[in-house]
Amino acid sequence: MKSGTRIRDAVLDLRGGARGRVEDAWRRWETGLPRLAAWIEPWSDAWGDAELRRRLSSRGVPDARPYLVSVGNLVAGGTGKTPVVMDLARRLTAAGLRTAVLTRGHGGRAAGPLRVRPDDRDCGDEARLLAAALPAVPVVQARRRRRGLDFLLREAPGCDIVLLEDAHQTAGVPRHLDVLILDRWERRAGVVIPTPVRRLPWGPGREDVAGAARARLWLVEADADLDGPLRGPAGVVVLGFARREVWADGAAPAPGAPCAVVSGIARPERFEAACARLCGAPPVLAVRCADHARYDRRRVARLLAEGSRRGAACWLTTAKDRVKLSGVWPPEAPPLYTVGLELDWRSPEPVERIVLQLLEG
Repeated sequence: MKSGTRIRDAVLDLRGGARGRVEDAWRRWETGLPRLAAWIEPWSDAWGDAELRRRLSSRGVPDARPYLVSVGNLVAGGTGKTPVVMDLARRLTAAGLRTAVLTRGHGGRAAGPLRVRPDDRDCGDEARLLAAALPAVPVVQARRRRRGLDFLLREAPGCDIVLLEDAHQTAGVPRHLDVLILDRWERRAGVVIPTPVRRLPWGPGREDVAGAARARLWLVEADADLDGPLRGPAGVVVLGFARREVWADGAAPAPGAPCAVVSGIARPERFEAACARLCGAPPVLAVRCADHARYDRRRVARLLAEGSRRGAACWLTTAKDRVKLSGVWPPEAPPLYTVGLELDWRSPEPVERIVLQLLEG
């Protein structure tokens, strides 16, 4: 077995040992850091805060349209930024606004700026997914967001609103509104507040919870039976949402068919549990690849061989993995089904109307 590969029960872990060790350390350090790390952490956090403030100090607010709206978070990975951007883009377009998306294109080889095509393997997986799901919306990938924005405005002149995907900590690009997805939160005296989390490298936090103050719209995952309305601090609107897993395009495996799962995302356990709920049984095999992992025919052949050994009649994957697997999935292999995400908003008023009210207020 290759180094960094682990098979435990029905899990084939291809993420490599380093990532697993880091995540295990984060879980241990939630209750207490080793002595030396505990001494270094405050200095590291103070330097990180000062550097972030320095970079963001010149960001400013644009003088004119198009409206620039950032969608981001405070922690690394897995909070649902891409589904939120996709949903907002669809809603804003349906409301008659000419909408565009600017993304860094994590995991992509192309530095950009360039217009994203769903079949361009040099673009990031999430960028390709956005381009595939939003055929009427220009999607631009650029590692340097300022250059990407200039390119986008030349490519799509006259657009009304640009969604900046994963840009809460991005400097050099002004914006009219920051939308923040709170991964960890609680309510105190009925008011939603972010829950502190250790900062990188001691935990998954990108910045301190004070960074939430830059956003005027907070999004939190909340159950339908949540007790009481969601309220934020003064000047902040809080909206709840729920993620609902669905069969993309309505294509689903036969009832009772033994399924295997493959994903390259930050939190595979959650996706695997959702697949089990949709199928009514746990997957016979769950293959976990690194976030933004690339797929080639050799890797696909390996996972298909392991799935065959375990009796898998079909495979399930995420929407962003599907755009990468489509070009390398053999036609004679068991069918590959996509489990997509839909958002249910916990608000009597449409979310796009709330965004526009904040922009125009």
